[in-house]
Amino acid sequence: MANVLVALSSMKKIIFLLVIFLVYTIFVNSCPAVTQWDESLIAVFQQITSFLPKYIFMLPDCVLYTAMIIIPIVGFGIFFVRKKLYCDLTILCAIPLVAYLLNCVVKHIVRRPRPPIDLQITSIHPDSFSYVSSHSLVTICLWGMVILYLNKYCKNVRVKVIGNTVSIFWILFVGLSRICVGVHNPSDVVGAYLLGGVILLVCVKTLDYFTKTS
Repeated sequence: MANVLVALSSMKKIIFLLVIFLVYTIFVNSCPAVTQWDESLIAVFQQITSFLPKYIFMLPDCVLYTAMIIIPIVGFGIFFVRKKLYCDLTILCAIPLVAYLLNCVVKHIVRRPRPPIDLQITSIHPDSFSYVSSHSLVTICLWGMVILYLNKYCKNVRVKVIGNTVSIFWILFVGLSRICVGVHNPSDVVGAYLLGGVILLVCVKTLDYFTKTS
């Protein structure tokens, strides 16, 4: 009975966060004022960060983005294989792919255009849709799990603090870079973080379930 109540409580949290994401998505896609605010915010962010070289915010479009996916998967993957934590390994390896595929589905349902071309510093994604930001979604899902695993398995306080700091910085930097480069609206990034929260919560509850039943 207790396990059923816990499962129902977990489902309520997931559904609640999913409803927030859906309501937010409808609001963003149906309210023209949001797009106007987004364009104003992009201009503000670009002006504030204009003293920095443009290539800094284009780093998530280069090999660094791929490296920041491979590094945690390989690092924790080796650890999980040694400790025979195969459920953790499966979720860690699957989450970038699941996040990316779900992003593609949402993009083609919402079909929100990219910001105006005059706001885009780069034309890397001229023909694809904008909502949600795939870079932001994959990053918050993968590095959110890194934070979870560090706090769950790492006993070295210094390593844990450094790892959590790097994870949070990378999640925020990727989102900021999408806005400053002008390929995504701020609301696209917020939507990615909300959807990422749903995915992370599902992963956490899945891990909890298999940990208790194993």
